[in-house]
Amino acid sequence: MLIDKKDIEKAKEKLGDKNAFLIADLLELDNFDEKNLKACCPYHNEDTASFIYNKKNYTFHCFGCNKTVDIIDVLMEKGNTFLEAAKYLFDKANVEYSFGEKDVKTRRNYRYPHEEPLNGKTNVLEYWGKRGISKNVIDYLDIREDLHGNGVFNFYDTNDVLTMVKYRPARTIEKHSGQPKTWCQKDSDTSALLFNMNRVNTSKPLLITEGETDCASAIEAGYINTVSVPLGAGNLHWIEENWDWLNNFDSIIIWSDNDEAGIKMRKECIYRLGTWRTKYITAPEYFEKENGKKVPIKDINDCLQIGGKNFVMNLISDAKDVPVKSVVDYSEIEELDISQMDGVKTGIKPLDEELLKIFYGTLTVLSGRPGSGKTSIIDQTIARTIDDGNPVFLFSKEMPERMSANWFNTIIAGRRNMVEKTSRDNRKYYIVPQSIQKKMQTYYNKKLFIYRDDEPNDVDSVLKSAEECVRKFGCKLIVLDNLMMIDLNCAESDKNTAQTNLINSLIKFAAKFNVAVVLIAHPRKTQDTNSDIEMYDISGTSNIINLAMRSIGLRRVSKKEKADAKSKWHNFDVVLTVIKDRLLGKADFQMGLWYDLTSRRFYTDYEEYDAQFAWDSDIYTDKLPYIDRSVDNTFPDQ
Repeated sequence: MLIDKKDIEKAKEKLGDKNAFLIADLLELDNFDEKNLKACCPYHNEDTASFIYNKKNYTFHCFGCNKTVDIIDVLMEKGNTFLEAAKYLFDKANVEYSFGEKDVKTRRNYRYPHEEPLNGKTNVLEYWGKRGISKNVIDYLDIREDLHGNGVFNFYDTNDVLTMVKYRPARTIEKHSGQPKTWCQKDSDTSALLFNMNRVNTSKPLLITEGETDCASAIEAGYINTVSVPLGAGNLHWIEENWDWLNNFDSIIIWSDNDEAGIKMRKECIYRLGTWRTKYITAPEYFEKENGKKVPIKDINDCLQIGGKNFVMNLISDAKDVPVKSVVDYSEIEELDISQMDGVKTGIKPLDEELLKIFYGTLTVLSGRPGSGKTSIIDQTIARTIDDGNPVFLFSKEMPERMSANWFNTIIAGRRNMVEKTSRDNRKYYIVPQSIQKKMQTYYNKKLFIYRDDEPNDVDSVLKSAEECVRKFGCKLIVLDNLMMIDLNCAESDKNTAQTNLINSLIKFAAKFNVAVVLIAHPRKTQDTNSDIEMYDISGTSNIINLAMRSIGLRRVSKKEKADAKSKWHNFDVVLTVIKDRLLGKADFQMGLWYDLTSRRFYTDYEEYDAQFAWDSDIYTDKLPYIDRSVDNTFPDQ
């Protein structure tokens, strides 16, 4: 259940100054000045009233300790959840609102966990107490202890329903002990909820931490509006799971660990949650004590234990904005090490060795003569990208979505998972059986997103859809097939300008979201369909090539070339040309590819011919019939 923050504001607005009196009563403010609406701050010791009510935003602010609270904050500090606090507010403001889903289990066929009994918390209080977490915070977060003395973290959804239970030993786990650090409740399902999300005020900045102990540490320091990710820094499914809830926040702060996984999490969150509202915290590597001793820092709990509450709160207050993308300080520019850049691979070894990767943050243009295999090489790249754990967005208006899916099915199935059929006129063809298709669809669920046939194909609509898939689902490869199918909304005379604007938009999109964008563009129509595609053979403005980071061309080897043993390409089916590579400073690299008509795959050796994609978990001990075309010009049996 999601409550729009606008409804919260309307209820507070309806109450007006009554907010001040309700807050004063809840906080039991001493010497509350009902005329000037101020009192001594209840959050720190003071003799002069500096806790003053702001009539414009219905909050109390302390000018001594900088604490700011509204009625929702105070109610949650008293142990209420966000829903309970909102209900209290709406009741006091006489606002009708349905809370019908509160405490209701809304997930179908979901195995909800059972509650661990309240058996006492001897081990939990002792272990987390040593780490600076008080009993008040442990109780506030409903951290419990099971019969074996392990810590129990209860994850509640926005309906206040217990939806996941996670455990952690209430003791130090040695790195190389082999013992699990965390696990989820047996015989119940898991969901990528954020820990403590049902006790968060959606009108205030949200702090996202890497673990439950970090969440507790931030709350112990005084920052209540804190959650933690459920299943480690490398698992970002919580963004998709909580997408609508996260969109309530105008400001989000990311505080992950000072290690490689934490830094990667932070960068990905910034791109997906929005650079315009996301800040981040980088704790110093060391905390220098008064005696000059430097103590290393990794996470928020370290900051709490070593530096104290004020140190944690100061770091949160100093959260950094994402730098302005349009400028960079020259002194901060590091030399580019391409070997350290991330991206996606095609799965064709000689090509990947040449390109290294299709890098994130770049635009690549792929062109090819009709029937040269543009769809096949793209689908192989898509499959390889998903195998590496990265979802993909595909715009393919040239083919209906069902045909796009069918072509992809054939490539990921391979010869091992296809069945030969015979048509009425005795022609052989191959299909992927329904049982195999279902298995593939299960695996590729939420991994490949194909733009719908009935959606508009104008530039803004396509890029808006791609952006939502990047931010919500974490898509890292964006494929637009093809340029001619994108409506540029312009007259023919303005086409070149519109195409240039599109290319610039794609370059900006790739950089903004740190994704690889591939645009398929057809070559100009020429009488010589057997020639290689060169710099300005791509149809449209020359800026398509000029502005792209890389350009790749494909063409089929002609029958004449195949018959000529002296031809460089007589033993191949397709010629691939890297027309331009601005990153590596190369041009006109060429390689030959073989093509298997049955599986629609490109290959350069047996391993690629019989490639097994991640959906197929079977183990094969036999080899497919295969002719090594690097030494024999005979075509494999098609």
